[in-house]
Amino acid sequence: MSDKEPIRLLILEPSLNRAEELIVLLRTAGHATRAHQIGSEADFSSKISKQPWDLILAANEANGFTIQTVISQLQMLDKDIPVIMLADNRDPGSITEGMKMGAIDVALDDDDERLLLIIQRELTNLETRRQKRRTEVELKETDRRNKLLLDSSTTAIAYVHEGMHIYTNQAYAELFGYEDADEYAGIPIIDLITNEDQGKFKTFLKSFEKDETKEAEFGCVDSEGETMLTILTMSPATYDSESCTQAIFRPLVDSSVSEDRVKEVSSQDLLTGLYNRQYFLEVLDQAVDNANQGKQSSIIFYMVIDHFPRMRSDAGISNADVVLGDLANVIRGKVPNDHLMARFGDDVFTVLIEGSDKAAAEALAETIRATAEGHMSQVSGKNYQLTLSIGLSMIAENTPTVEQAISRAYQASDSIMTGNAIAFYEPKRLVIGEGGQSLTIETLKTLVSDGLDKDKFKLDFQPIISLRGEDEGQFEVLLRLQDEDGNVLQPGQFMGPAEEAGLLRKIDRWVVFQSIKQLARQREAGGRARLFINVSHKTLADEEFLPWVSVSLKASRLTSDSIVFQLHENDATSYIKQAAKFTKGLQALHIKSSISHFGCSLNPFNLLKHLTPDIVKLDSSFANHIDESEEKQEELIEMVRSLQTSGVLTAISGIEHPSTLPTLFMTGINYIQGNYISEPLDDMDYDFSSEGL
Repeated sequence: MSDKEPIRLLILEPSLNRAEELIVLLRTAGHATRAHQIGSEADFSSKISKQPWDLILAANEANGFTIQTVISQLQMLDKDIPVIMLADNRDPGSITEGMKMGAIDVALDDDDERLLLIIQRELTNLETRRQKRRTEVELKETDRRNKLLLDSSTTAIAYVHEGMHIYTNQAYAELFGYEDADEYAGIPIIDLITNEDQGKFKTFLKSFEKDETKEAEFGCVDSEGETMLTILTMSPATYDSESCTQAIFRPLVDSSVSEDRVKEVSSQDLLTGLYNRQYFLEVLDQAVDNANQGKQSSIIFYMVIDHFPRMRSDAGISNADVVLGDLANVIRGKVPNDHLMARFGDDVFTVLIEGSDKAAAEALAETIRATAEGHMSQVSGKNYQLTLSIGLSMIAENTPTVEQAISRAYQASDSIMTGNAIAFYEPKRLVIGEGGQSLTIETLKTLVSDGLDKDKFKLDFQPIISLRGEDEGQFEVLLRLQDEDGNVLQPGQFMGPAEEAGLLRKIDRWVVFQSIKQLARQREAGGRARLFINVSHKTLADEEFLPWVSVSLKASRLTSDSIVFQLHENDATSYIKQAAKFTKGLQALHIKSSISHFGCSLNPFNLLKHLTPDIVKLDSSFANHIDESEEKQEELIEMVRSLQTSGVLTAISGIEHPSTLPTLFMTGINYIQGNYISEPLDDMDYDFSSEGL
């Protein structure tokens, strides 16, 4: 099973905490998980019938439902889902008992290391079985397709066993003057060879080895007694699961004509008759070179057949091939001969046209789209109507590579959410400033890089206020980026491009260094602020970061309690091993840690079983919705109580209105932050002692 595919997991377990631990176990091991805890027999029956599942982890009994019933229902439904039993003791005899009930294996109590190995083994075995079933189906379909291709091939092909024909296609029959290929059944192949060449043919057969392909010229005789010179190619083959020999006869023609035909065939897609992917890429490569040199611009069409997998599943592979070939032929009739059209993938056609006339290209694309929509393909008594999502992209001087050209056209087609439409590629842009200035991703990357090199980043400081009467000064450090026109960009606008450019780690170092430097100046002036500094997931895995921080604090004569490093919940969840190691490293340096945006994941409290933060800051959405209902308030109160019971201080961001304050006092939360308290400041100049909340 691919690591990128989530494991669809059913859990039969009486304890919710244990069920969450099992999910964390898998996620920590790098497996994305979509899990459901079975609540009853009816719940299990409903879930198992409505969607596929990969694995069941089951205790002996939970909610009046037993593992024995789980296994019995799976057997009755003939479902291939491995069931791993979770024993409630350390008795090895439980393994035998569980496997007698039908469990694939049994994990003894609290032996999570072995459980993980069992899970990984069974997921691998499950994928192997699924792949075997898929391969068997594909093999059957391949046999059908091969038979179809043989029957429709213009090359004379036969299969011979012990010198006798057991199959011939129609082109073979026509080459030798017969109307029906079945007339060859039982006829020796030597009967097609002229008397003069029969001795040579016998010698050829004797020298033919079962593991090689051989070729020679022979005179042949057709049904009218006319002779012709041919090239016979023989090679080992299998037909109807029996070993045999494939024989291909080609009339001998002028060698230059043969070379042209070979070149033509090598560039063709056999199913549709269009050019194939390889040939298209070769021509596209030259088109990109021409565009880069300013010689000739081009436009590429990337045409995806909408919902093709669904149609293929309904019609079957062989029938889908017929529909595909029919559609290709219809589209080709609308594409001028001087444009290159190819089958680029299973359900993708591409067109390359010279020139930069965008309007003409869009008009042609619309003609193709409308033609496809209006066409009906009939096969095996059924009608199939297909539509296209057509993405277009210009190939000009700034198109760097073939891959970029294809990617841009693909992105345009992929942007068509409902299908059956056309779209021209437009680079993703960010609009900023009062004048609506538009920036591309590449421009943003350059802006971030220049910001680091030319010191165009700036830090703002937003106060964090205590609701428990403390007057200590705390600020969250907020990063901003200024462009040449003085427009200020927020992290959400530039951190994505920064990550693509590989600059996150460098940005983190800049923020930490500047924060420590400004904090040192503030404390020298008599201040006593503490800073919450955000770091990205790239820093969590940086082995050199914490030693560097320790040296920086000492050099600035700052104590370790003067800063708090803050991790986003998403980063901590996605990189939980690195986050756990990072927070432990902070503890060793006596530096506090905080989790921000807490409460947005499916099971946020699972995170606290692996990390040891000092402060948990709830996501601003909790503050935004606190006045909606008593239920929302109770949810917040319970979350704060649970967090504080676990030994962490609590904070909440996003305080925008005074009406939320009474409820927040009631929750017992420690710290609040938001624009109602204070908007971000240019410096750490805020009077915490006069705060009248």
